[in-house]
Amino acid sequence: MIGPFRNRCRRCACRATAFFQTYRDVLWSWEGIATLAGTAILLGSWAAFLLGFPPIERGMAVLAAVTAGLPIWWSTARGLWARDLTVDVLVSTAILAALVVGEYQAGAIVAVMLLGGGLLEQLTVARASKALVALLARVPTTATVVRGDAEVAVSVEEIRAGDLVRVRTGGMVPVDGLVIEGAAAVDQSSITGESIPVEKTPGHRVFAGTLNRAGTLDVRATQVGSGTTLGKIIRLVEEAQRSTAPVQRLANRYAQFYAPIAFALAGVVYFLTADVLRAITVLIVFCPCALVLATPTAVIAGIGNAARRTVLIKGGAQLEAAGRVDVVAFDKTGTLTRGEPVVTDVIASPSTSNVHGAGPAVEPGPGNGDRELLWLAAAAEKFSEHPLGRAIVAEAAARGVEPPDPRESRIVPGVGVEALVDGRRIFVGRPDGTAGRASPLDTVGVRIEALEGEGKTVLPVTIDGHLAGWVALRDALRPGVAEVISALRQVGVSQILLLTGDNPKAAAAMARAVGVDGYRAGLLPEDKLAIVREMQGRGLRVAVVGDGVNDAPALAAADIGIAMGAAGTDVAIETADIALMSSDLARVPEVLALARRALRVIRENVLLSVAINFLAVVLAGVGIVTPVLGAIIHEASALLVVVNAVRIIEWRPAPSRG
Repeated sequence: MIGPFRNRCRRCACRATAFFQTYRDVLWSWEGIATLAGTAILLGSWAAFLLGFPPIERGMAVLAAVTAGLPIWWSTARGLWARDLTVDVLVSTAILAALVVGEYQAGAIVAVMLLGGGLLEQLTVARASKALVALLARVPTTATVVRGDAEVAVSVEEIRAGDLVRVRTGGMVPVDGLVIEGAAAVDQSSITGESIPVEKTPGHRVFAGTLNRAGTLDVRATQVGSGTTLGKIIRLVEEAQRSTAPVQRLANRYAQFYAPIAFALAGVVYFLTADVLRAITVLIVFCPCALVLATPTAVIAGIGNAARRTVLIKGGAQLEAAGRVDVVAFDKTGTLTRGEPVVTDVIASPSTSNVHGAGPAVEPGPGNGDRELLWLAAAAEKFSEHPLGRAIVAEAAARGVEPPDPRESRIVPGVGVEALVDGRRIFVGRPDGTAGRASPLDTVGVRIEALEGEGKTVLPVTIDGHLAGWVALRDALRPGVAEVISALRQVGVSQILLLTGDNPKAAAAMARAVGVDGYRAGLLPEDKLAIVREMQGRGLRVAVVGDGVNDAPALAAADIGIAMGAAGTDVAIETADIALMSSDLARVPEVLALARRALRVIRENVLLSVAINFLAVVLAGVGIVTPVLGAIIHEASALLVVVNAVRIIEWRPAPSRG
């Protein structure tokens, strides 16, 4: 019995500690202390009333009103000094008027609950910022720096770009940098969202705040402190949560008209009824606290939710724009595809036997000619740095084919590669680059067209000037692209396009494979920009998804530019409206669904607050609602909109139906 009880106590203590760490700054602010103190005094006033001590009840009610009212009056004074007629003027007047006419409980409730509404907003900000707190906690305070043959423990602040940092198993990477020596499995989920640790070897990049699961790495620091990817993420999310969306600015502007309207309505009610309590009740219930809280709480919660998914939304305006997107236009290379070609077909020509007799000894049978063709092509490309050549060599390795080193090797720029392999002259290159070398090409044009019709790049392989076969390659499609397109339609995107500089056949094949609504091929960056502007000219709101470096004009001109794989990419992080730290395309429909959800909550909150205010004013004017009840109704509406907005923090996308 004692053991489980202790465990429960320990868990409760851990939760209490986590709660205090998350909300400490809010609770210990002037407004936080005034709210808590005012609430305690108000509860004491109610207790005195129940116990039959009216003088104590009245005195404590006045004290509660003054304690909670001081921050409000101070804010009102600052606003009037700046000639800014804010809603605090209306609230301050309502509190003072209630105290003057002897409605002490009403004045106390208005002051405490109004200040409490502001506190709830700040608590929402703090809760939404838990992702930042978690990120900050991932940055170690000390690190091991290698200087000469010695290891020196230093504080992270002392590390400079160029230092060699050693990270062992279980240690956090303290800097952005390049691996110089060692191998390790690194958990990058805090930066890229990847759930599986990534193998890091010399030449790979690592990020501050990632966890070394197994192995030892020597890392040359390239960015330190606030200059790291993690530092940029933290700064940008903090700035985003302080930003203001257009709908939020609109709500605040309308709220400023409330004060004169409220005073006018209170005057009309007093003129018609000669009842000062009704007039004061109108002032109390007409305060637009719920309206003012309706938008910022939803925006903050939405940005915080996205940050937990390693998605950076640059501000409230960007969140709102993302929630209104009609068209999503994808770049092809590096976005829908990995930007890495892979071999899809190796086909030995049936009309020639040149390939046979070369390469490793194999038993006759289907596919052996293809294997020997790959053996020769990989040998010719063995020292090539071209992506297509590297893909051919990689395919040979995957099939267990070990090509020899070529005796001679010559790159023909823009055409292909020529090499001497096993006494034969091998040429691997484009059809238009082999004119005069492979006259049999004319007889296989149909076959080439069929392969190209599938979006593949076809490279003929010739031996001593005679066609031996073909190697077809295609850019590797990212997994789950078709599911992402389906999810975008479920979210409500009306049109999905593919924009690419690739040839029309390759673009058409890609469009068919992933299920987009249309494509535009052979585009230069300025062409993509023109297409985006043309759609915007038709009243469509356009999101462009790219890699954050290419297609910069289109990304900048779009209503929303979404950069993928932005981890470590300064340009993408700083310029994109939304930056996906990983290359997971599933984040695109998720963030659009999140933005739509936030806008829906904002609309719900605004309608709810306006409806409650209108009804309360009518009931106050006819004398049904008293000042105390009006204060409770008014603040309950503010509480409802905050609670509704807080739900966004825990929102998760619905499973895809397609």
